[in-house]
Amino acid sequence: MKKLTLGAMVLTSLFAATSFASQFDKPGFVTEVEDGRLWVFREGSQELKDFKASGEPAKQFTDVGTGPNGMTVKAADEKTLKDYLQAIKQ
Repeated sequence: MKKLTLGAMVLTSLFAATSFASQFDKPGFVTEVEDGRLWVFREGSQELKDFKASGEPAKQFTDVGTGPNGMTVKAADEKTLKDYLQAIKQ
């Protein structure tokens, strides 16, 4: 019984995390919200893998207040940041 309950909890939390994380995703981009800031990565990029493994990259680019809901948008490289901001304007 405990295994069934634990399994259901894990599936529910995975579904909830996926639904929330994809709220700001755009085609080709994956987003993560951390401390009220929106991190943007290219789908399948090494930067995304590194972020999930160890947190914020040493080098980052930021655009304050220009994201959805006035959020600050951050990315590991300037091109990804600019391309994402262009995608949300369309």
